[in-house]
Amino acid sequence: MMKKNRKRVFYTLCALILCGLITLIMGCATMSNQNNNFAGELESIEFAGKKYIPTFYDDFTGNDLDSSKWERCPEWQRQDLGGYWKNECTSVENSCLVIKGDKNTDTLISGGVRTKDKFEQNCGLYKIRFKVEKASGLWYAFWLMTDKVHNLGNGVVNGGEIDIFEVLPNDQNQSEGHKTYLNSALHWDGYGKDHKSFGSQYFIDDSFYNEWHEVTFEWTPEYYKAYLDDSTTPYWDSTIQGAEAWGGIVKTENYVKITAEFGTWGGPVDQASLPAKMYVDWVKIYKAE
Repeated sequence: MMKKNRKRVFYTLCALILCGLITLIMGCATMSNQNNNFAGELESIEFAGKKYIPTFYDDFTGNDLDSSKWERCPEWQRQDLGGYWKNECTSVENSCLVIKGDKNTDTLISGGVRTKDKFEQNCGLYKIRFKVEKASGLWYAFWLMTDKVHNLGNGVVNGGEIDIFEVLPNDQNQSEGHKTYLNSALHWDGYGKDHKSFGSQYFIDDSFYNEWHEVTFEWTPEYYKAYLDDSTTPYWDSTIQGAEAWGGIVKTENYVKITAEFGTWGGPVDQASLPAKMYVDWVKIYKAE
């Protein structure tokens, strides 16, 4: 009787271990398949002497957002001009993501999308092809976000907002002739009294608008660098000031956001130029092998 019981226990343990292994393998396969689905038919690339494998791709075919990858940003009030994010300001048209800034009666409205709880990643190569229309008071952004941005202490390491670029059409804080630029910044320690940030500006002119551009953002455990179009010189290079000035290197997994919004930071609103739009041809994301 004792031997039979021991055999039963032994076989039961073996069965449990086998089930655990199968579950683990299936789980890994599911994660791998999900990444493959997100990456589509993208192939690995070489960049800055490193090999990068694709983890996310969208070229916005179809009639609406791919809900497995994106969701519209919540319809929150934004910035200091009483504007709101509205679902109606985000659409997919002619194989492009279209984000619009407009005025609805007396309310400024704009749109945005994000990959929250669908795709999040730490470090990697982030690429976007886009063009924007100019409207004073409205700016467009490509950025990476985490709810852990509210964690206090230890700089951005425990969580930070990464602004790859914000297209500022008319910043009232800048001198004449230098109001239009790409702003790149990090924010950490929340958005209240403890908020901290550090930024870098790359000045552009009106020829930037209504033309297609590509931005490549390189986020490594050591630095952040961002490149515009075919330039081999980064317009944002954190190594110039050093990681400490930027609060360190973000260690969290962040999700992607593409948005437009109104605020006094972008200058006085020019209603005659509304509606104004941002068009996104594609987004490609990779991770170092």
